[in-house]
Amino acid sequence: MELGGDMRKKFDPISQELNFEESSFGFWRAQVVVWAVLGLIGFCIRYVFFGSGMAAAWLTLALEPIAFALTSGAALMHVRFFHRRSSFFPTLASAALLCLAAAAFVSAIGQLIHQLFPPGTVRVLPGNQYRIGFIYYMGIFSIWTLTYFGVNAELAARNERLSKMKAETRAVQLELEHLQRQIEPHFLFNSLNAIVAEISERPAIAEEMTRRLADYLRYSLDKSGGHLCSLAEELDAAETYVRIQALRFDKQLEYQSQVDPAALDMRLPHMTLQGLVENAIKHGMSADHASFLVTVKVTYKDEELVIEVSNPGRLHAPGGLAPGNGLSNLCRRLALYYPDRYEFSLHERAGQTVAQIKLRGAPHTPF
Repeated sequence: MELGGDMRKKFDPISQELNFEESSFGFWRAQVVVWAVLGLIGFCIRYVFFGSGMAAAWLTLALEPIAFALTSGAALMHVRFFHRRSSFFPTLASAALLCLAAAAFVSAIGQLIHQLFPPGTVRVLPGNQYRIGFIYYMGIFSIWTLTYFGVNAELAARNERLSKMKAETRAVQLELEHLQRQIEPHFLFNSLNAIVAEISERPAIAEEMTRRLADYLRYSLDKSGGHLCSLAEELDAAETYVRIQALRFDKQLEYQSQVDPAALDMRLPHMTLQGLVENAIKHGMSADHASFLVTVKVTYKDEELVIEVSNPGRLHAPGGLAPGNGLSNLCRRLALYYPDRYEFSLHERAGQTVAQIKLRGAPHTPF
């Protein structure tokens, strides 16, 4: 069954880009901090050039806010107009042209401010204020642009990974729900057929089967909202299931459990034991046995839970699981809850057919 491929979410390219509105707080915080640091660096550089703290302060207070506004406007323009429909190279070319234009504009403003200073204020490379400013701001705007696109690409990749994880989680959840729905209707259908068969010949037996079926379904409905339950609850449900099936057969059907108390609180996929017990009764009762004993043995050691369900009889298809049967369903659910941490075997031992499950560690919740 491959529900994951059919149910996989179609990704919207828009959702893979930087969502400015959702990330606005982080962007503006970084923008303010970065330009505050650049302003401090710019002040120090200008102080070295001019030797005047007043001139350096005026230029910094005039030019850095303009640069801040230009880069903020460029980010807003990219988010609102370009990133949804533009490919990489046109966007990069547009960014390069904007860097040139912004550097030229800020340098021109700086040149105008320089003309207000007294002659001889500039001590280093006098007369080259525009060129120096252009080179400085071209470098600043280029680094800002590359950083912006780098962060944008990383956030887009992260959003895509999160979207894929959500889609895969949803697919696994749907598959588990589908597998769960396969279990109970199958059992209910068989039980109702058995009750119908007994009504005419053994009405008392049919009535008792109905009562026991109601108890079993009450457990099933109580746990329908969760995919995991304790081993103690699974044992109670398995015993109820055996009592229902015992009424169907004239021969004696018995149930016995040997459980390590340390394992009673362990969490299992819902209806795990029922699948093993159902398989034991379904295939074992076909043999000629005056008395039929289903034995459940559970041990827990070194974080490994071992569950064995045995019944009298020979194994007709050693290790074989027919597609679509209850054991295949069970193994698929175990693979989802215990990826690479479970083992299932079906073998003969001393005249008994033994179904064994080994589970290592705690169950992984796949959604």
